[in-house]
Amino acid sequence: MNSQLYNKSFPVPSDILKSIQTILISNPNGEGVKRAKFILKNGNITYQDMKRLKNFFDYFNPENGDRIQYALAGGDLMKSFIERTLNANRDAVKRSTNTKREMHANVNSELKPQSSVADLHEAKKNEKLDIENYDKLKKNALAVIANADNKILLLKRSDYPDQWMPSKWSLVGGAVEKNEEPEVACEREIREEIGLEIKKFIEKVVIQRNPDSVEHIFACRYTGEPTDVTLNKENSNYGWFDVSEMAYLDTVPNLIDYINLVFKKYD
Repeated sequence: MNSQLYNKSFPVPSDILKSIQTILISNPNGEGVKRAKFILKNGNITYQDMKRLKNFFDYFNPENGDRIQYALAGGDLMKSFIERTLNANRDAVKRSTNTKREMHANVNSELKPQSSVADLHEAKKNEKLDIENYDKLKKNALAVIANADNKILLLKRSDYPDQWMPSKWSLVGGAVEKNEEPEVACEREIREEIGLEIKKFIEKVVIQRNPDSVEHIFACRYTGEPTDVTLNKENSNYGWFDVSEMAYLDTVPNLIDYINLVFKKYD
């Protein structure tokens, strides 16, 4: 499983680099200097080097170990960074592997992209829906989040009592609260469901599929690490997918239609 991480490189946080630089200035010779200079020069650390450093930290004994060498390796800050990064990326690979198994299991099923775009009533961009009772309608806010590879974030909904569409894949989103602006609701849902702060949206459409509700769909880009996602209890898994891959997932209704609506201007 970890072979998927070989040669992957991770940026070392600036506070760790500054700490190593400080120690190196006062200790320019001795064990650990070569490694410290290498880390400073590159500013990044590979998965393989992380494993080597983790082994060093795991077996380091503060009672009789070389504390200068420990500090030149990044000390407690580097140790904590490595543990977090390795765990997050290994979990991501495991999730990805399990999702691929799920997609493979469904390859001969009847799961296909929804094809009901013609039934959607789209409002003009940035204009209020021309509905007499708009203020009385229920409102939902959804986020189509793309990463640097143009893959879309989907969440697998948890399976517990009263959960809407349990075990199905969906977009980030939920109900707009009373007196809450849809864009603010979308920001809140992103923060609550996946632990990210996104406040800049690049596209928005508003559609009415049901007579008693409307959906505000926002598109945005996340340029951080794909593993930065932190799920709340509403979802059990996440993944970044091409639309073609979504055809083999058990998704909530109209999901692919919604994604296509937001990005249709880029076709």
